[in-house]
Amino acid sequence: MAASGIVRFGRRFSKHLLSTGLKEPNKITENGQYIARTFFTKCADQASTPVLMPALSPTMSEGTIVKWLKKEGESVVPGDVLCEIQTDKAVVSMEVDDEGILAKILKPENTADIKIGTLIAVMVEEGDDWRSVEIPVESDSTQKEPVSTSQKSPSTEDHTTTTKSSHTELSIGPSVRKLLEEYNITAATVQPSGPHGRLLKGDILKYVKSNSLSKQDLGTISKTPSKEEVIQTSQSTTTFVPGEEEEFIDIPLTNMRRTIARRLTESKMTIPHSYISIESNIKAVSHLRKQLLGEGIKVSMNDFIIKASAIALQRVPALNAVWQGEEVKMSGNVDISVAVATDQGLITPIIKNAAYLAVDEISSSIKDLAVRAREGKLQLHEFQGGTFTISNLGMFGISEFTAVINPPQTAIMAIGSSRLVAGEDGQSQTNMTVTVSYDSRAIDETNASQFLEVFKEVMESPSLMIVGSSLSSTLKVAGSY
Repeated sequence: MAASGIVRFGRRFSKHLLSTGLKEPNKITENGQYIARTFFTKCADQASTPVLMPALSPTMSEGTIVKWLKKEGESVVPGDVLCEIQTDKAVVSMEVDDEGILAKILKPENTADIKIGTLIAVMVEEGDDWRSVEIPVESDSTQKEPVSTSQKSPSTEDHTTTTKSSHTELSIGPSVRKLLEEYNITAATVQPSGPHGRLLKGDILKYVKSNSLSKQDLGTISKTPSKEEVIQTSQSTTTFVPGEEEEFIDIPLTNMRRTIARRLTESKMTIPHSYISIESNIKAVSHLRKQLLGEGIKVSMNDFIIKASAIALQRVPALNAVWQGEEVKMSGNVDISVAVATDQGLITPIIKNAAYLAVDEISSSIKDLAVRAREGKLQLHEFQGGTFTISNLGMFGISEFTAVINPPQTAIMAIGSSRLVAGEDGQSQTNMTVTVSYDSRAIDETNASQFLEVFKEVMESPSLMIVGSSLSSTLKVAGSY
């Protein structure tokens, strides 16, 4: 997987910083791209450069090495991509600023959940023997060597075995014990898969199926059935066949989904959400879309929604704001984040200066961003930031819903599907419900209402979205639709 987000690291030498765990804070460039600055160590008897896992986004605490683009023993020069790292947001390429040799890779590809500051590789200078490189000590915790199993005394091993056996016996539930007795199985012969070595019912059924076992004659088993078992037997005449239980697949949680869950929980717990909705007649927009399509210009309803939102944010800037520390700052630019679903999770690429873009320019921009978002190729500044978010589930037939605010933003708008309703004049019209979730600490009901009023006005008079643009001359628009 290619990646266009780039992070560079430079070589800095110090004799003690690595062992103390200190590292320089990350810097941010003007375009929003994070440049990880990591301290390295160079000693007289060990001319090696440790490469640490950098922080590639404000919310990143750990990462996954997707691919190493350099092999051990290969020379690198400034600008070479060393590896690709999956953050909580995207796949980012890690470039080098110095020349040298990649001597040792300590974290192979697909190694997940690597904490920031963890040693992932070692470099040496040109001309050094990279094969005999010494691995730097990462921290004091890594110096504590675990006790070798060969050094354990017999008494310790016996105690461990006894403890494990006792733990297994205590971890057997009633239903599991019943199956063990019915099939005359010893618990120690079945591999447990439950937490803390707990033996599960599915483990027994899997063992029975793989060994083609059959139930033993219950008459030969000296066991008095419990009251619950008697009731269950009398009420059920269905014979249970081992192995026919539904199987499940464990899906690992990606860093992105883990971050989404954490941030949404934090948002709902710390931000006082308020909600306000309005219905808009989008019949005129639909008619305008058909006209544009006839001229060879293909735009979606979502493109008009983004444009109408941008105009409304210009007129009601109170919703075009973000938190900065304990203060709310209204932004001069209207940068709209648009929620895009990917296999890894939800990501919000940004339409910069949306108020000054024509509808067809917005369409081209969002298509490009959405494709690269699903491929994991977005640069950090293309999804970090934004002043307002739009989440559209209308294409899935969802009539209306409420969305969770994406901090540090103060508002988000949820778009529902369109539907035919009877108008006041008896004619049918196509309505769409939108719901704004806003932070009541920063936005009051009046501002939220004014924003939706402007949004409704623009959506129902779509000529306001194309006047002055190239589309205006194309269609020779005069007045509203």
